[in-house]
Amino acid sequence: MFSYAGKLLYVDLSKNLIEARETPEHLTRAFLGGRGLGAALLYRELKTGIDPLSPDNVLIFATGPATGTPIPACPRWEAVTKSPLTNMYLCSSAGSFFGAELKFASYDVVVIRGRAEKPVWLNVADGKAELRDAGELWGMTAEEAEIAIRKELKDRRVSVASIGQAGENLVKFASIQIDMRSLGRGGSLGRGGAGAVMGSKQLKAISVRGHGRFEVADDEGLMMFVRELVEGMKTNEQVQLFSRWGSPQFVDPVNEAGIFPTRNFNEGSFDGAKRINAEAMRGQLVKRDTACYACTIASGKYSLVAEGEYAGTFVEGPEYETIWAFGAQCGVDRLDAIAAANMWCDRYGLDTISTGNVIGFAMECCERGLLGKEELDIKFGDHEKLNTLIQMIAFREGVGDLLAEGVREAAKRIGRGAERFAMHVKGMELPAYDPRGVWGMALSYATACRGGCHLKAWTLADEVFAPKFDRFSTEGKAKVVFDKQNARAVVDSLGVCVFGTRAIGADEMVRILALTTGRNLTTKELLGIGERICNLERLLAVRDGISRKDDTLPPRLFETLPGLKGPKLTKEHLDKMLDEYYALRGWDADGKPTREKLKELGVLELLEG
Repeated sequence: MFSYAGKLLYVDLSKNLIEARETPEHLTRAFLGGRGLGAALLYRELKTGIDPLSPDNVLIFATGPATGTPIPACPRWEAVTKSPLTNMYLCSSAGSFFGAELKFASYDVVVIRGRAEKPVWLNVADGKAELRDAGELWGMTAEEAEIAIRKELKDRRVSVASIGQAGENLVKFASIQIDMRSLGRGGSLGRGGAGAVMGSKQLKAISVRGHGRFEVADDEGLMMFVRELVEGMKTNEQVQLFSRWGSPQFVDPVNEAGIFPTRNFNEGSFDGAKRINAEAMRGQLVKRDTACYACTIASGKYSLVAEGEYAGTFVEGPEYETIWAFGAQCGVDRLDAIAAANMWCDRYGLDTISTGNVIGFAMECCERGLLGKEELDIKFGDHEKLNTLIQMIAFREGVGDLLAEGVREAAKRIGRGAERFAMHVKGMELPAYDPRGVWGMALSYATACRGGCHLKAWTLADEVFAPKFDRFSTEGKAKVVFDKQNARAVVDSLGVCVFGTRAIGADEMVRILALTTGRNLTTKELLGIGERICNLERLLAVRDGISRKDDTLPPRLFETLPGLKGPKLTKEHLDKMLDEYYALRGWDADGKPTREKLKELGVLELLEG
């Protein structure tokens, strides 16, 4: 198969068994790779109703056909598993050099199951793989483990995905950190707790290094396309904004639109936004730009705090979502404090979105008297207590043990009305856009395949930045979300970065597939694969009990947002959008894919083959 390494690496930690198998061509044709292929393999490999932290869970790392090619903005790969945070399907994307190195090492996918008797790490290199003792690595930060592995392998270019203490301690939103101290940009499999799944398996890290290559269908045509794309990116204004400012460029426009969630979604604009925006970050912190494999955008930013109480902080980022999570969400307007919180989350291995969200929730609980001062004494704006609380969460110390369960479970245990302002969908903490002022995002959050996520259908471009629709209306939103979810499924399965979609649209993805794999599809056919992937992911969710009752929003989001000039979002508005969305999807009124739709897409037949 062109543009695939051709092999899957199966690792059973319980049996200490490693074997290579052929990459199933019928699944790559139906689901491309990355997220789609990972979901297909998970459907086949995962038993229904298992505990996500049990040995029966399966953790899959999957690359796409564009991963490892010289196409800029195509370094992505996916982790797919069952989430300990949401207790349902999880996909999480990262960039860096890991995906490319995995394919150069002769593997498209790594499938991990079981639980090791003692801590181990997996070393993959040039068609071979072995488990090594990680006893001395256990208890290290993700960064320390990465450095130690590179030292042992005597190779500074090896790519490492590792967990910190949060993953070891089974924090429900623990992350997997990639290449924190590499020659290029690092990454994070942040959302949903994939790091805790690794921790439950006593798998500290995976290192990959490859010197091989894989063939593409049209090497000369691909290089012409790469040159064309690179030249186009030089004059693409949106791409250049990412090169200059990275994702923090969104702080000002989102805040000005009144949808920058502030103090646990109590407000929609933050009076300290100018002190934490992209311009402030570039002026105060940024020391150099970083890029993933073969990418010319270089949207990553390494930051250094040179003086003050957070002096010595050195971190890749913070990204927009992290600036929000430890900034407006917590009422903090100091970039140095936000950068320090980012650094410790990365080292311990914590998702910054969920961590900032749960801390903002804890701050409100304290101010309402739902947590006593003997448990936690923190209020909005207490930047000096952020790092202490992050450590408590990572090590499950004191009240950190409660917060390590995520806002849904923490609110349930606290009771006394806390569930009303626990900001999550299906257990996944919400990100940095208040849907009361952008109703497409309300539907996007409610229906995203992994819970409260903005990345599966980001509607702000069509509703706020270059509006095609009234953002305070239900009209047209179901179709927008439907189309964007299908397209994003293709993006994640090919290996394209979301920042690159400013230059790589559906037509370009058709060309990428043709030049890499030799498959000549129409745009409609390619997006049809995205629809197939979305239906498969819904099947995985339905197996875990997800239905219409779960496609909803926190109660607070049906309340009036102070200062927002527009009609109030109601449950009736969401229900109307859901009805239209389900109809477009071909699902029944309860949000379950119908037999007719599954037959039309050939989902089950493909999985059984």
